[in-house]
Amino acid sequence: MINRILVVLMICLLSGCALQMQVMARDGGTIYRGNVQGNGFGSGTMSVVLGDRSCSGSFARGASSDSFSFFQAYGKGGAIATGTTQSYGGTATVKALMSCSDGTGLRCDFVGGGGTGTGICVDSKERVYDVLVM
Repeated sequence: MINRILVVLMICLLSGCALQMQVMARDGGTIYRGNVQGNGFGSGTMSVVLGDRSCSGSFARGASSDSFSFFQAYGKGGAIATGTTQSYGGTATVKALMSCSDGTGLRCDFVGGGGTGTGICVDSKERVYDVLVM
């Protein structure tokens, strides 16, 4: 349920499950593979191997479209009804920070829901990557 965290990433991330990710640099055609492991509380770890360097680090949910509210309704004869409403399964945003084996860093932003997501990562050398999480 990555959508409750990342999601995410983004939020099977919420259920603590493992997800796969595919990463492709915008200036190349190689698809790199990585893993996302949620802890069930809106954060977790992720890793990816980009050619000859491996990167790993943490992610956390920044926001989601989940909602919770209270209501009170009034009817005829002074009848009153109260309750709560909840909405889950919307879109979540996630931020990830990873350190790489060559001393560089990888910073990522994701949007996801329903156990999948998309995002973008930028490394310390300003190389941009598109990312799919599934």
